[in-house]
Formats: sequence, C-alpha cells, structure tokens
Amino acid sequence: MSFDLNEPVFDEQGTYLEEPAVRYEHALMEQFSASPEGQAITQTGTELGWAGAMIHYAINYPGATPPTMTTRDLEEVVFGLFPRKVITQRGDAAEIIQELRAFWHFLERVYQLPQARQMLAHLTPQAARRLERELQEPANFGMAKSFVLMGMQAGFDMESPEGMQAWVKAYNATVAPAMVATDPTSQKKSRGVPTDIRSAQRRKRKPTHPHQRREP
Repeated sequence: MSFDLNEPVFDEQGTYLEEPAVRYEHALMEQFSASPEGQAITQTGTELGWAGAMIHYAINYPGATPPTMTTRDLEEVVFGLFPRKVITQRGDAAEIIQELRAFWHFLERVYQLPQARQMLAHLTPQAARRLERELQEPANFGMAKSFVLMGMQAGFDMESPEGMQAWVKAYNATVAPAMVATDPTSQKKSRGVPTDIRSAQRRKRKPTHPHQRREP
C-alpha cells in the first residue's frame, strides 16, 4: 500500500479525521520500524513506540504531521505532553530522545524533510536530561496519569482492563468520597474518575495513547 507523507488528516474546515489519522500513524510507524534506523533500535531488544506517541500527539494537539511540524511543536509534545500524559520509568528520557533522533534521521534520509536537521539539533543529550527532570516532576502530571499512578501505588494492575476496573471501583468507593469530605471548597458529590484514563496506560515498556481528539 502506497503511503503519502503529506496525506491530510484534517478536512478543509480543519476537522480532525480520525480514521485517516490512525492509518497515517500506523503506516508511518511501519515504515520506520522496517527502516535501518528503526531496526538499529529494535535489534538491541528495545520496542519502538515513542516516535508513534510523538506523531499521535503532534496531530491531536498542535495539529501537525511530521512534514508540517516545527521545533515549537516538538517542544510542546516532548516536554509538555509526554510528562503530562505518558507513564515512564526512571531513566526513560535517554531512550525517548534516542528513538526520536532515529525517527528524524529516517525522515531526513527517506523524505528529505528540510526541518529534520532542526529537530535533530533539539534532540540532544542536554534535552534528555531536561526531559528526565520533566518526566519525574509530579506537578507536570495530568489527571489521567495521576489517576493511573495512584492505582499502581495502591497495588492494582493498571495494565489490564480488570485491574483498571477494580481500581475505578475502589476509587469511587473510598478515595473520591474521602477527598470530598476533606475539601471544604468542594461540592457534596464525588469527583468521579477521569474520562481520559486510557491516555496514561502503557503497552509493555512503551506508551499507548487514546484515539480521541483531546482530553477534557
């Protein structure tokens, strides 16, 4: 199946086209996975995924695909959205930057994207150290990520639907009412479960991300 790097994922009115966007993400990641740049990473035993997360969030937030991405978009996704929405392990930042560098090298070689050099200039060892700090700062975590981390800390298996459902029930039965009772500014009702909890779930060692436009 042919792939057009410039295929639109928004219509003429700027409306997000979910099916074309999902196909775009998958097709581009398949190319990257089969490329020498992608293979160099997978041959070390590391599963690809960070580049796919970058593609997804770039489309869904600044509204850019790789041919239209700017360094400002890269900054928003990597240093803003990743810390807010993706659960990582300590030390993952170096792996993230390594994979993103490989991805932009792939785009530069195959598609001659003019901004690839600018992206690579931003994805440095210094960027990895900065990202590690951002990923470990709880103040950067979004509601969904915080919710899943709470479940993990409480001993629930947040990588399985059953574990997630069990934590939702436990949260609604105990944690949410307790938060309302101790918060004098809250209304007398449960805060409820975040509606975007899937955005923080993980697949093995790599992030998954929701196929919805934005979190509320």
